[in-house]
Amino acid sequence: MASGWTVVYESDIGVPRPHAAAGKSLLYYHHQIDQVALRLGLAPLSAFFSRDPQEIMRYMRDMGVEPDPANLPEEEWFEPTDGLNTVRGLLEQLRMDCGNLPEASRIIADLEMIEQSLLPALERGVRFHLGRQLEVPERAE
Repeated sequence: MASGWTVVYESDIGVPRPHAAAGKSLLYYHHQIDQVALRLGLAPLSAFFSRDPQEIMRYMRDMGVEPDPANLPEEEWFEPTDGLNTVRGLLEQLRMDCGNLPEASRIIADLEMIEQSLLPALERGVRFHLGRQLEVPERAE
């Protein structure tokens, strides 16, 4: 099952991660969502996406590729207030006028999930990034 974008906390705050199927519309339509954010003068949602280099290395090895750690980006962390600013601005706009965004109701639901996931991070002063679980495809034998 493909996974979408979800909130990853810099440290454990005792809040479970959303189901792997959550956030799929954010993954599939991030270019269109970013265009809306930019028109509103907000940081693009994709700017909050980052990866753990160790996770990328494990994935690549599982895929039969030996990665060069020097070529992997550093993991980045962001303040919850910055993420909430973008998410809430997008939600406000899309609730008024979703324009021609595909699957707008799913995008709104996924943005609401991100908003709810950022609130505990804000309360606890924990940074975040958006992430995605990497899944190795099953190989035919």
